[in-house]
Amino acid sequence: YLNVIFQGEQLAKGGICEECEEAEGSVQCMSCTGVHAWCGPCAVKAHRDLPFHKVQQWNGTHYQPTSLMEFGFLWHIGHGGDPCPHSWSDPDPEESGYVTGEGTPNHRSVAFYWGGPYDDPAIRKSSRFHMIIVHTQGIFAHEVSVCNCPGSDPSDWHLDLLRQRLFPASISKLKTAFTFDVLDHFLIDALECKTSAMSFYQKLKMFTDNAFPERVPDRYRELMRVSWLWRDLKHRKWFGFGHDTEQDTGDGGLALFCPACPQPGLNLTADWKVRYDRDTVTRQYVIDGNFTAQHMKMNKPELDVALSDGKGYMVSEVPYQSHLQQSLDSKEVSNHRAINAANINKSNLQSTGIGATACAHHDCFVPHSVVDFQKGERYMNTDCSICNALGYYSESIMKALVIYDVGCQWSVNFRSRVKNSPSLLLPPALEITPAVGKFHLAAHKLSCFPRYSLNILKGAGHMDGEILETLWAPFNKISPTARSMTQAHRQEVYDDHMRDSNWKKLAGIGEVFFL
Repeated sequence: YLNVIFQGEQLAKGGICEECEEAEGSVQCMSCTGVHAWCGPCAVKAHRDLPFHKVQQWNGTHYQPTSLMEFGFLWHIGHGGDPCPHSWSDPDPEESGYVTGEGTPNHRSVAFYWGGPYDDPAIRKSSRFHMIIVHTQGIFAHEVSVCNCPGSDPSDWHLDLLRQRLFPASISKLKTAFTFDVLDHFLIDALECKTSAMSFYQKLKMFTDNAFPERVPDRYRELMRVSWLWRDLKHRKWFGFGHDTEQDTGDGGLALFCPACPQPGLNLTADWKVRYDRDTVTRQYVIDGNFTAQHMKMNKPELDVALSDGKGYMVSEVPYQSHLQQSLDSKEVSNHRAINAANINKSNLQSTGIGATACAHHDCFVPHSVVDFQKGERYMNTDCSICNALGYYSESIMKALVIYDVGCQWSVNFRSRVKNSPSLLLPPALEITPAVGKFHLAAHKLSCFPRYSLNILKGAGHMDGEILETLWAPFNKISPTARSMTQAHRQEVYDDHMRDSNWKKLAGIGEVFFL
């Protein structure tokens, strides 16, 4: 195997260009399949529509990294990849994708070009300019020529880039762009591998130049901003809000829920009240807190911008803060050690954790029901989560089972707290049965067993009531990264991971039903 690898590093095709069969074939491509040898102009022509292939040039003893731009590659945006007939920078429209080396800057190392005539502001206003483009195979430098036809508006050039599946980092200063592929890769890496943006960009820098990654231009901040926008655009597209931009997504409008839990108007027939008795159609929820998901205080919270506040799984920030202000800040008596330990004021933390509600049987997060804890796990926090969950697509459902670690204490004054709070609402005539998960019930008093045990309660079925504990495990891997994010960014990252968790349950639940 090692001999074969060494053979691939020899001068290919006898050093003769396979295209023109005249010039020296000193250029090979590491991304193309097979063994090839081109001269510079032929290499550019062969890669007219392959701008992200990595090429190398023979220097007499070995191949060294170079770039297509070093051989005069010019990327034409618009006109189907052909040069714009009105572009001043195209010397010969017949030579599509190729520009003579005359006046072309000399590039070495990894062929990044930072200074020179193309960085002149006057020339940047023309239809040809230099760009750094981030792709899955690395970071590339390219000369880009956009459409300069009469009537074309330079302010729309960023839209021309989008049509080429390039997401610009700015709409006015087109210096950096990200391919749609690399943005999709980042979102998948973040969901599956819990990769931070910094680690992901470091990987791309190593792909580009693993010997001297510090020479590769730093576009980490641009990646953060563009991936933030890309995630929101993808979600609005997936949930059907792309064609009607005036339509309000509503609370939880960009979230998935359990396909098996009863939801009138979604998965129940119109005559479900006649076909089933009231004990059959019931909601079963589990609520739990995660004190690993902390959040530090922001230095400048006024600069925070939210794209989908309250549209996913976490509640809307302003109404939630208003609810906390309106709630009675009375001392809550609890003998639960975990809650008492968390009720310690952390001066540097904006949130000491999060609380969520999920369906007890199918472990799907309930949209618009995840809340932040400010000082441990207080009822004013969990009440908001439970009320939002009980009101989610539950019209005319009369019974609900709520499983909570301290359900025995929480349920005592729950109705009175809801009645006294203008921001908490419950479906009318809803009958709530409190319960305690089987693992936590072992630490309760003996008198709690006959009243709150899932082994005894009617309609509970066979479940442990601890399903949220398993859902927290993957979230604990992203909590250190999310800890120092802005409030809006953290909310959207958590929403994305919860959406992904629910999607996997939704996609896999059919296999369980049909096995």
